[in-house]
Amino acid sequence: MTTSIARSGISPQLSVAGESQQCINAVFESATELKHLFSLIGKSFDAVQLSHGRLRGNFKVANLGNIVLLELQTNQHLLLNGERGPDCMSFCLEASGRADECRLFNIPIAPFSLNGFRQGQIESHFQLSANTTTFLAILSTRRFNAFLSHCDSEYIIEKLENNNALQINPSLHADIRQKFQYLLEYQPHTPQQRRQTINHLYTTFLTAITDKSESKYLTFSPSPRQKLIREFVDWGFKNADQDFSLDQISESLFASRRTLIQGAKESFNMGPMEMMKRVRLEQVNWILRTPEARLEKNFRTISEIAQYYGFQSRGHFAKAYQQVFEESPSETWLKSAS
Repeated sequence: MTTSIARSGISPQLSVAGESQQCINAVFESATELKHLFSLIGKSFDAVQLSHGRLRGNFKVANLGNIVLLELQTNQHLLLNGERGPDCMSFCLEASGRADECRLFNIPIAPFSLNGFRQGQIESHFQLSANTTTFLAILSTRRFNAFLSHCDSEYIIEKLENNNALQINPSLHADIRQKFQYLLEYQPHTPQQRRQTINHLYTTFLTAITDKSESKYLTFSPSPRQKLIREFVDWGFKNADQDFSLDQISESLFASRRTLIQGAKESFNMGPMEMMKRVRLEQVNWILRTPEARLEKNFRTISEIAQYYGFQSRGHFAKAYQQVFEESPSETWLKSAS
């Protein structure tokens, strides 16, 4: 199944702990569509498009039972911010050779690295660069630690609690990517095949994280300013329909204007107020794409939607919308109607 989520009718939620043989292969054309696709695998992320242009991406999932594999392709620069949930860790790799343009907690990821496996980490904040493919294996922390115990490798758990990235041999990086690609295309069918596949992947991850000669752990140490930016994005989505000044935002986050401005420019190449406008435009884009969302909030016109999210000037709103999404608000509305 390859479709836009707005018309997909996908309803079941995939679970890392589940045993169902469910898969998703869906096109997404907005960051918020991607947000809703992540909700199908139990992940709560807000998403915003940071670059200009029409978004075209693909979200492919294979549920192996105790591991969920994900391939994420995008032609635009995206930010995902939220929570990955308890009892969750992941092994994430960038497959397009553009690792330095992708970021975790506003820190560029290293070439040929596995990322996102820090145990006990609830928050998630990552940027996907334009024209990249990213693979993720999402695991239960509890079950993986049980596997480590079974292999007499419990000593490695402390490393997984204190680090969030690991630079590995390029050939091993390519081998893991190829395994992910194969399993996303050819899923095991029987419970025995799934168990064998999961054990094989666990062993592959264990090999990577215990290879002292080729692997290098990268300490997880985001600065206070980088942590502030994650909080700012979270605050922005929760208050997208409110009109706040920069001073009010800074006060709400217990930060100085200067720190917030510097952090936003370092992370997104735009100031905090421009970032807030981008978040509001993303909300508008979703409602224009989704008749059900308009019905829920009783919106009947584009102007009502724009004003609800703080755009009082119709001309300014239309220009800003066109610049980001390369289509007019009315074009988005008409496409949803058809």
